[in-house]
Amino acid sequence: MNAKQNLAVLMLLSLAPGAQAASCDEDQSKARQVAQKLDLLARLLDDSEPLRRARAAGDADVLATIEEAHQSMADARTALDNGCVAEASSLSSSGIKQATSAFRKSPDKRATQVRDTYEEALKLSTSFLLSLGGQSAQQHELSDEDLVGIERQIERAESLASSGNYAEAVGLLVPVNDRLQRRLAAILSNKTLYYEKDFATEADEYVYYKEQYEGYLMLLKTGQKEPPYSARTHIESLLGSASGLYQEAEGRASAESWDDAIVKMQDAVNHVEQAVRASGFTY
Repeated sequence: MNAKQNLAVLMLLSLAPGAQAASCDEDQSKARQVAQKLDLLARLLDDSEPLRRARAAGDADVLATIEEAHQSMADARTALDNGCVAEASSLSSSGIKQATSAFRKSPDKRATQVRDTYEEALKLSTSFLLSLGGQSAQQHELSDEDLVGIERQIERAESLASSGNYAEAVGLLVPVNDRLQRRLAAILSNKTLYYEKDFATEADEYVYYKEQYEGYLMLLKTGQKEPPYSARTHIESLLGSASGLYQEAEGRASAESWDDAIVKMQDAVNHVEQAVRASGFTY
């Protein structure tokens, strides 16, 4: 065999599977740790719940990232089989990052539902508090300390939600809403609400009555029982009239005809308030 043939044989040997192991002459003490990391990646990519959710969503970019994670896992296994521990560790880490990145882009429906529940609860708290805020202390029977405590609890809930802790935030808002709802229902069962709030502008006054209208609708939706059958037609009629008045008020507000808009929205509030009464919303 001449020199050229010897060189060719050496080049072929360098490409053989065993050659890579020889080139990865490194400390094998971390091989077990890397193997555990590969096992974690395999579990993530082996029909896990996040993987099923991502595939069900069908986002092309997410699916491409998952395929990249699969390739990283395959390359990591090859590297580890060949004794290249450092390379296998790097590839495993890359695969885990790719998988988790893909899964984050496919949010859990349950988590989304909890967030929606929080947002609805916060809207209720705000509307109920606003509705009671226009009443005298004698009517709503809440002390300044009570109101401050309620507002602080709402603020804590908002802080938790900003950190993604929607379930805990809902837990704080539930008792707040229950208390405010009971007080508002008690007032409704006795007399027509009146408002003693001063407004800086007519636009502010309009927005206030609009919030009242929306608050009563939410109060009606959260009633603890179905209205009597005999009252349902009357309630539907009241709500239909309220909705028509609301739309007219919105049209006047768009044209900045505030006097007309306020009168229309007050009428809408009056009709929806009567609907709440007719529903038997009492405690």
